Amino acid sequence: MMADSKVSLAKAVRKAKTSGWLLFGYDVPEKPSRIRVRVWRQLKGLGALYPQMSFCILRDSPQTRSRLEDLASSLKAYSPKLIVQAKATNRLYLHTLLTLFKEDIEKEYRELAEECEEFLDEIKDSVSSGNVTQTEVSELEEALEGLGRWHARTRARDFIGSTAGMKIQRLLRRCRNALLSFSEKAQPAKKNEVPSRRMKK
Repeated sequence: MMADSKVSLAKAVRKAKTSGWLLFGYDVPEKPSRIRVRVWRQLKGLGALYPQMSFCILRDSPQTRSRLEDLASSLKAYSPKLIVQAKATNRLYLHTLLTLFKEDIEKEYRELAEECEEFLDEIKDSVSSGNVTQTEVSELEEALEGLGRWHARTRARDFIGSTAGMKIQRLLRRCRNALLSFSEKAQPAKKNEVPSRRMKK
C-alpha cells in the first residue's frame, strides 16, 4: 500500500512540474456568511487546498530566495514548509498586488513620520521646560539613531519608490537640525539627573 502511494505521488509530481500552481488571494466580509461559504465551495469544487499554514507574499529576487531558504532551514523542526514561485496572471492583478505593497510600506512610513513628529515635539518641550542638558542630548541622539535605523530598514523594503519616503527624509533632516540646535544650547548634566526612557526601534 505504501509503495502504491509513493508511485501515485511520483506521478503527481511529474504532472505538477508541467502544470504549475495558482495562488488565489481574496477578502470577503464575514457577514453575511453565505458569501464566504459560497466562495469557499466554489474554490473547493475547483480542487483548492486550504492549508493550515501562514502565507506571505515577497518580491522575488536571488537575495530573498537565499534568505527564505535559510529561514526554512531554521524551521526544520516544524513542518510542512512551502516556497512557491508565482506571478500575477494579468496587469489588473499585478496592479492590485503592487497597490497592496504600496499601502503596506506607506503605513510604515506614516508610523515613522509620527515618531519623527514626536521627536520634534519632545525637543520643543525640553526647551520650554528648561531641560536643555547633555544628558537630554545623549538620549535624543540615541532616539534619532533609532529613527534612522527604522528608516533604513523601511527604505530597503520600498521597491515601489513611494513618495512618502522622500517626506520621511525631509522629516529626518528637520530632526537632525533640531537636535543640532538643541545640543548647542545644552548645559552640562546635573549629578542627580535621571535619564528618561524612550522607544528604540
